[in-house]
Amino acid sequence: MRKKKITVLVNKSAGHQSYVSLLEKRYEVTCIDCNEDLNAKIDLILFTGGEDVTPSYYNESKGKFTSNNDRRDLLESDYMYNRRGLRMIPKLGICRGAQFLTVMNGGKLIQHVNNHAISGTHALDMKYLQDSDNFYITSTHHQMMFPYNLDKEKYDILATSRNFLSNTYLDGINQEKEIPKDFEECEIVFYPESRSLCIQGHPEFSSCPENTQYECLNLIENYLNL
Repeated sequence: MRKKKITVLVNKSAGHQSYVSLLEKRYEVTCIDCNEDLNAKIDLILFTGGEDVTPSYYNESKGKFTSNNDRRDLLESDYMYNRRGLRMIPKLGICRGAQFLTVMNGGKLIQHVNNHAISGTHALDMKYLQDSDNFYITSTHHQMMFPYNLDKEKYDILATSRNFLSNTYLDGINQEKEIPKDFEECEIVFYPESRSLCIQGHPEFSSCPENTQYECLNLIENYLNL
């Protein structure tokens, strides 16, 4: 079957090849750097992994475990919100990219959790599937998406960690964050107003099980209409 052609806007200086390789399992991908001329039709904006998001973007102080990159946040927030014609283009964020898009959509981050920056994989609960017993994903992060400050219609939690892995959830002053009663450890979140799909784990890693990779590609196709 012939692959659909898509043009992806990405910050190439932040590393993008492995993320594009995931997309290439389903699409024929052309990449455009965020600093290039944007006359081409963009089908997807890709936000990749890396440093923590600057906490001032979600109105918090910088916790002792947080290590951010102000220049990168400024660049990526510019083409997220300020460049004409880009705002309603579908967006995919993986790892740091998922956290960044959460913040850009008005959500917050938990600045430090434990037991998620581990080797191997952990189990996912895919909320939209009747049977999600066999989905696993890598976990290499110490911060966590926290959309719970938003109105519920602003976000859709598609997947969580099947079990609570962390026993600490620290804020910007290194104290335990107030956790709502319906709190779960978010792994995949969709923000419909900006068409942002956020995947915390690493489906692009070779260690990610094939069925999880396939399901993440299904989410990209179905939620972002690619």
